Amino acid sequence: MRILKTLLIITLYELSKYVTNEIIIKLQANDDIDTPCDYDKDVK
Repeated sequence: MRILKTLLIITLYELSKYVTNEIIIKLQANDDIDTPCDYDKDVK
């Protein structure tokens, strides 16, 4: 029973580390690319 409790704690710890890492990556992701001032948007 003690081994199961320890494994559960380790699993929850690793899962929370993973979730936190994913949240940080999503918050830091900046997909918006600023277009340069001299870029003509009509040109294709």
